[in-house]
Amino acid sequence: MKNISFFLTRFLLVGTLFAGGVSIAAENRSLADVMPVGAVAYLELNGLGSKVDQFRKSKLYADLLESPQFKKFASSRQYRTAQTGRKVAETFIGMDLWTAAEKMLGGQMALGLYPKDDGPEPEAVLILRVKDVEALKKIRGRLEPFILLAGDKIKKEGLPGGVDLFKLENKMLVAAKGNWLAAAENRGLLKQAIKMLNGQPGKAVGKEKGFAKYRANMGRRHLAQMYVDLAAVSDFLGGRLGLSEKMKDGGASFFFHGMLELAARSSYLGVTLDAGEAGFALTGGIEGGPAILPEKYQWYFSDPKGKGTPDIPEVPGLLGGITIHRKFGDWYRLREKLLEERLLAGFDQFEAGIGNLFPGRDFGEDILPALGSTFTIVTAHQTYQHLDGAPGLKIPAFAFIFDLDKPQEGADLFQLIFQTIVTITNFENKEKNRQPWVMAAQAYKGQSLAFAKYMKKPKGDKLPISANFQPAAVLVGKKFILSSTVELGKALVDSLQNPDGGAKRSNRNFNFEIRPSALVKVVEDNRGQLVAQAIQKGETGQQAKWGVDTLQRVLKSIGLIRLSTSVGEKDFRIKLEGHWQ
Repeated sequence: MKNISFFLTRFLLVGTLFAGGVSIAAENRSLADVMPVGAVAYLELNGLGSKVDQFRKSKLYADLLESPQFKKFASSRQYRTAQTGRKVAETFIGMDLWTAAEKMLGGQMALGLYPKDDGPEPEAVLILRVKDVEALKKIRGRLEPFILLAGDKIKKEGLPGGVDLFKLENKMLVAAKGNWLAAAENRGLLKQAIKMLNGQPGKAVGKEKGFAKYRANMGRRHLAQMYVDLAAVSDFLGGRLGLSEKMKDGGASFFFHGMLELAARSSYLGVTLDAGEAGFALTGGIEGGPAILPEKYQWYFSDPKGKGTPDIPEVPGLLGGITIHRKFGDWYRLREKLLEERLLAGFDQFEAGIGNLFPGRDFGEDILPALGSTFTIVTAHQTYQHLDGAPGLKIPAFAFIFDLDKPQEGADLFQLIFQTIVTITNFENKEKNRQPWVMAAQAYKGQSLAFAKYMKKPKGDKLPISANFQPAAVLVGKKFILSSTVELGKALVDSLQNPDGGAKRSNRNFNFEIRPSALVKVVEDNRGQLVAQAIQKGETGQQAKWGVDTLQRVLKSIGLIRLSTSVGEKDFRIKLEGHWQ
């Protein structure tokens, strides 16, 4: 890929020399419709110039310029050399580099990668269609004298349709006309692109069957998009993308097996990026829904027509959470069909350990049937109501919420786990001369809340890390809560008993979300320790404080970060999105 990067750099530098001609507005249609057929991968950027300008005016860029690290770099010889080069380049092109980037990248850019018979490096075709043709002509006019000085290193010839073709001594070919540039080292591929850019019919990536499915499922217009021909990649790897039907790792099977099976059958991998003033969304997608897979993989997927996992319960001070859909019982029973044989002995050992915890209970017959198909983790601020003081290191409260198909049987099992945790912790408390917990229970909103409490509230401003915990357990309907604090346990009872229904949304098979702006308080609570740790790693006091201050400013600007997967009837997607404050 190093050669590809070098190719891109040469194109952007040399291409501006040759573009000229009449002013033609950038077309709205995708460059996939003029990229020659047969690309194993295709990348397209649309309107990137406006994002360059947004970054230049952003608070993040201003913070970077004010950072001690940047100010130290700005005093170095490397920085002064770079600044001299920047000023020379800006003088030559007649505008600053920020403006040049904004104007040159304001239209469309596409890169196609093609398999090469005689080497591992692919061949590339790069097409640029600019929006501001006048800026392109201005840059070309300023740099044109260098073409003359290049002599035999750059040769020019005319092609039909008013296209100028330039040959560089390094075998690179650049074609230019009006508002577009095209470059490649393979003359045949370049000729196909020129033909279609001139409005003549031809075979393009956009007309391929796999690309048509990708476009239908993931849309046409994005800031950036990438298409990978998975069928071609799979053929190269010997079928199924080189994936075995039985996995070598149980955890990988539980979290990724269904998704990978869809990928092994998909004709494409698509990736899109969208960004605006409200936030951004990076989405990956593959073809196919659960209906195309055998029964042994259905445990992985929620109903494409439903919401899938529940929303993260809203509680005071919510920091984030995870929800996941998996039919654990089905996965466990089908393990011999899903996992390599060498892993199966570990499951026998696991069942033996479970038998010690639940004497007289059979894991497959008594425990698995009680479990439901969703599991949730929630984390939130805590106020340390159970203490006369606070721990030295403050940890947010957290809770596990288990969906139960058999609520009472499942609750009995988890209550036993809860009591075991308290008992084991008390042994540790005794060894470390800390106050023991005693079991207690209280009625709360019609539910029986079991919890551990101190006989006397611990006092002090720098209590041990264990002081963050006051575990609680409660069954609410078909959901069992194991919480690190009574405070969060009660808040979850309130939330689960009074769900707001939530806005209509697409399916989520997995959902991880975090509220960065809410983390500002966590950083502030532990500011002293964060600064001390940075100094121990070699930073100056000024650098360490700036780092914590900047972290807080960045967190404050972000309302939500979410990573999720969704099951569709025709495709499966993974999405990373962020929402600004």
